Amino acid sequence: MKKLLIITALLSFCMGAGAQEKIYDVKSGKVTMEMDMMGQTIVQDIYFDDYGAKTVTVSDFGGNKMRMLEKDGSNIMVNDAEKTAVRMPAMGPGAENRINFLNLDEKTVKKNKIKEVGEEAIAGKTCKKYTYKVLMMGQPITTTVWVYKGITLKSSTNTDFGEMVQQATKIEENIDIDPAMFTIPEGVTVQDMDMSMMGGF
Repeated sequence: MKKLLIITALLSFCMGAGAQEKIYDVKSGKVTMEMDMMGQTIVQDIYFDDYGAKTVTVSDFGGNKMRMLEKDGSNIMVNDAEKTAVRMPAMGPGAENRINFLNLDEKTVKKNKIKEVGEEAIAGKTCKKYTYKVLMMGQPITTTVWVYKGITLKSSTNTDFGEMVQQATKIEENIDIDPAMFTIPEGVTVQDMDMSMMGGF
C-alpha cells in the first residue's frame, strides 16, 4: 500500500493540485489519465473547479479507490469506503512553486529551464509541448508535458522509479463537480503516515 500511496503522489504533482490561482482556462472539468506501471494499468480521474484552484485526484488500484487532496503542504489520501485518511509529505513541488502555464513569466521560465518544443494532439485536444526541470524530494528531474488550456494532458517524467508516462484518454470541460470531492469527510480523522516504513522502498 505504501508504494501505491507514493506512486499516486508522484503521478499527481503535474496536475497542479492545491493551486491558489487560476491555472486552467476552463472553469471545471474531469480528466481521465492512464499509465502502465509494471504491467498494471493505473487509472486516475482528476477533478477540478474554480479554474484549477480546487483539484482532487481519484486513483483506482484494482478496485481500491483513493482520493488525494493537497492541504497545508501535505498530501492527504482519503479512502471513502474505509473512512480513513492518511497524511504524507507532498512529493512534488509545493503550490507556491508549481508552474502556471497560463502565466509563464521570464523568471519562471529561467528558473525551471522551460522550453516550448512543439504541438501535439492528446485526447483530441491540441496541446503545447514543454520540457522543464523541477526539484522533487530534493532531486532535480526532467519532465515533458503536453498542455491544453493550462491543463496537463500528458506527462513524461524521469525518476528513480524509471520513466513515468501518464496520458489523458478523456477530458470533460465545464461540468458540475460535487464540492464534497475536495473535502475530508466529516468524522474522519487524518492519521500521519509512519515515514519509518519508507525504508527499503
